[in-house]
Amino acid sequence: MTEATAHRVRPAGDPLRRALELLGDQWTLLILQSLFLRFRRYEELRLRLGISPTALSGRLREMVDAGVLVRTPYRDARRTRHEYRLTERGLDLWPLLISIWAWEREWVEGRRAVLPTLIHLDCELATSAPLGCASCERRVDARDVRARRLDETGVVEATASKRFRRKDAESLAGDPLMFFPDTMELLGDRWSTGVVVSALLGARHFSEFERELGIGPSVLSGRLSRLVDVGVLRTGIAKTRTDAHDYRLTAKGLAFFPALAFIAEWSRGFEVPGQEPDITLEHVDCGNRLKPILLCDHCWHPLLRDRVRFGGPVQLPAPSR
Repeated sequence: MTEATAHRVRPAGDPLRRALELLGDQWTLLILQSLFLRFRRYEELRLRLGISPTALSGRLREMVDAGVLVRTPYRDARRTRHEYRLTERGLDLWPLLISIWAWEREWVEGRRAVLPTLIHLDCELATSAPLGCASCERRVDARDVRARRLDETGVVEATASKRFRRKDAESLAGDPLMFFPDTMELLGDRWSTGVVVSALLGARHFSEFERELGIGPSVLSGRLSRLVDVGVLRTGIAKTRTDAHDYRLTAKGLAFFPALAFIAEWSRGFEVPGQEPDITLEHVDCGNRLKPILLCDHCWHPLLRDRVRFGGPVQLPAPSR
């Protein structure tokens, strides 16, 4: 993904950071997944996820405040209660969950055997749901995209903070549908997210990551090493005098681009009137702003939420409102 920079005044607000703060959290992603699978009531969510009442209430409140969910009253045998339903803005996050599923299934060892397949009902074939451009309906990957930045400001303000605890991960590790360790290495840690975004924007050398992120050398060194360990970055001998190594995204790292593209697109909903996004993605082949969609890799039609279903090895209901 190449980069061009525009020099303009940045309006108030930080839509991309808001989106990453909300979505760079495994509990939030698991709550979203559960809602798409029709678990809508507080107790249903708590029992399915094994989440503490404090953590669940906090995440639900954040999602309501962000316009992702709406509380809807219903009456049981004793009193009026509330369930949580996805708004249109919440439904727009469906492609993000599918892109995470596709990346985990393709790039994380052992996940293909345990994660369900996605069936496109129009052609009745299993699809890997590749990224596409809504303007030309052609397949797109990170190499086909140019990033246009609003200004020279680094990406530190567009990163998420980690809130998923180690003991939470251990309690979910036995269920393949509720454990995304590799995704959380990229999305659930504010510095790791920043490193990946910086690498997509062209950073290669330690000093470039340091400048982009405003990060301490020891912290940066740890994040780079970790991302190398999980196969997202690879190292090589740098051609500069100041850096011993350079860092480049591997095929696995580049393949995570669809998830970040969907987050960037969804974050535009937080923009105030007249505000321009921090980063605009352009599909080089057709020259249009990239509006990401999912495609079927058999019939090449856009995937619609109500025209897919999950199949084996684990049977799941179709996504719903």
